[in-house]
Amino acid sequence: MRGHAAYLFLLPAALFLGLFALVPTAQIVWYSLQHYSIFRPGAFAGAANYLRLAADPVFWSTFVNSLLMVLVTPVLMVLSLALALLVRDLGRGSKFFRAALFLPVVTPVVIAGIVWRWIFAEDNGLMNHLLALAGLPFVPWLTVYPVNLAAVMIVTLWRGVGYYMMIFLAGLAAIPREVEEAGTIDGAGPLQQAVHILVPMLRPTLTLVFVVSATAAVRTFTEVYVLIPGAPASNKTLVSHLYLQAFERFDFGAGSAVAVVVLLLTLAFSYVNVRLMEGKR
Repeated sequence: MRGHAAYLFLLPAALFLGLFALVPTAQIVWYSLQHYSIFRPGAFAGAANYLRLAADPVFWSTFVNSLLMVLVTPVLMVLSLALALLVRDLGRGSKFFRAALFLPVVTPVVIAGIVWRWIFAEDNGLMNHLLALAGLPFVPWLTVYPVNLAAVMIVTLWRGVGYYMMIFLAGLAAIPREVEEAGTIDGAGPLQQAVHILVPMLRPTLTLVFVVSATAAVRTFTEVYVLIPGAPASNKTLVSHLYLQAFERFDFGAGSAVAVVVLLLTLAFSYVNVRLMEGKR
């Protein structure tokens, strides 16, 4: 009985994972192999939905846009790590700045998106007003590709930097301060300590942030849906294309095929990121 105790403790988590992750995933894969919609019962279609996607230029545009969204990840990592180092050394003001920087994380995405639509508004938005004061030209933030995709990236960056800052703070808390003090005694400046001491010791945290942020970027949807709802479908992301197929056109077979592509892309990014961050080939 004692030998099976570990399995008993794992059983609730395994049941939860099976019921709410593995079973729905298998069901989506099965739907992707069918002609299935709200208007007709499912009929086996084999790879027909995937062949339709392969011939759809809008799908490929959204595929490229989802890959471009991953460009947010390195910027997000550098900013969040820099802010974590800064906030950690602020002393008594640290708690205030942690709360202030974490506030965008707990702000509902829809509310944040509406506010940012006002900021990016082309006629009377704050961003174009500031550009005009600086003597810079007008920017069509929400209507012209790829500027509208860049606007989505900015909002994603704003929302995520506080979250990943907290993860880096947790990683930094596990590093003994004596290590940094030894570097200071040896003549290393703040930048040298960050590059040669802290970053190598933060490798597990960096791997976690890289994987989570990259996969989240691939799955970006709500920011796109709220910020640029009227943009052409080719300006949006894969998950937006999934929404278009499944919940606007009610073609659940095609929508499920897009979902499978998103799943495979997410798994591929997770695998590659972990391998790169661990220094393996």
